[in-house]
Amino acid sequence: MTVPPVDVTARAPIQQVNPFKPYSGDTRVDEARWPVIPCNIARVDLGPGSRCQTGTPVETFLEQGLGTGRCDIARQLAMIQNARYQVEADIMVFDPYKVVASTATGHQGKNCFVWSGYTNMPDDFHDMNQMTRRATSWGALQKGDPQSTIAFTDGARGCLAVERLGPPWHGGYVWVVHFSICPVAAAPLQLADVDSVFGMLKITVFDPKGNLRAPGPQQ
Repeated sequence: MTVPPVDVTARAPIQQVNPFKPYSGDTRVDEARWPVIPCNIARVDLGPGSRCQTGTPVETFLEQGLGTGRCDIARQLAMIQNARYQVEADIMVFDPYKVVASTATGHQGKNCFVWSGYTNMPDDFHDMNQMTRRATSWGALQKGDPQSTIAFTDGARGCLAVERLGPPWHGGYVWVVHFSICPVAAAPLQLADVDSVFGMLKITVFDPKGNLRAPGPQQ
């Protein structure tokens, strides 16, 4: 007997990217390897029931190369599933008012800030986190400032991936957040859901590690 030809088209693997090229260190979200931390000490939190994790801190190549100060940028993650949503949010955040004893200036360097998010949209959204890596189809990118969104499907669920830019700081930002939202029920997501989820998000700008300054009104 002859065996008929069988052609199988495999889904193309998602390319692992490190979209934040101005940084030293690995900025890619890696849920399997990032340690779990208590959410009460995390720089990003989604409220009761959250799981918080931390990646390796990073710094800008610009600050590192000039050696004019210090640049402590936290890379962290929070996840939650409640009655309405499944959410995963990651952040890059630095404390522009941090006071340290280890530099001549005593503060973060003038070239320390969070650069403006993804550089290759919409492709960078595909590798944003474990939720987007499961996506089976993608919609059109809605590019904006300070928020960009793109729809994707996870199984039968219609979901959204979001980038939101934080307060401007010296050519960059104090923080940049990415988060993915999938509904628990089959109801389609609306932009109002983005605001609802962002309202759940607690961002802590104050960096307690090695900071000689107490939290203040800027936090």
